[in-house]
Parts: sequence; structure tokens; C-alpha cells
Amino acid sequence: MYGVGGTSEICYEQQIPGFCIEDIALTDFPIQLGSILEPYGFDGIIGIDFMMKAKCKVDFETIIIKFEK
Repeated sequence: MYGVGGTSEICYEQQIPGFCIEDIALTDFPIQLGSILEPYGFDGIIGIDFMMKAKCKVDFETIIIKFEK
């Protein structure tokens, strides 16, 4: 995994049968698992692959994320 902190991190990719954040549910979704809490202080990253499949629209002026129905 590259991009977080600009260095390479060890991670594993796994296809999961289902993934849900609030009312957004996706099936057969790939995730990458790695240890980022200790060095970076957060639990995970929602990437552009999720945002595209969930049909997110980001308003960068207001920093509001909307989901198409």
C-alpha cells in the first residue's frame, strides 16, 4: 500500500461478501488490511473505489459528501 505517509506499508487484500457503512451496502468488495492505527492514528481509509461504487458526490467547497440514491 502506497500513499499513506508516502511510504510502502505491508497490507493484505481480501474479497469480502458484503460491506456496509450506514445505509450504503456493497457486495463482493475488495478491502486491504494493514496496521495503520499505531503509526498514523486512525482506523481506516475510505478509498475512491468505495466512493465510486457507492455513487458519492463530494463538494470540496463545503466538504460535504452526498450519496446518490
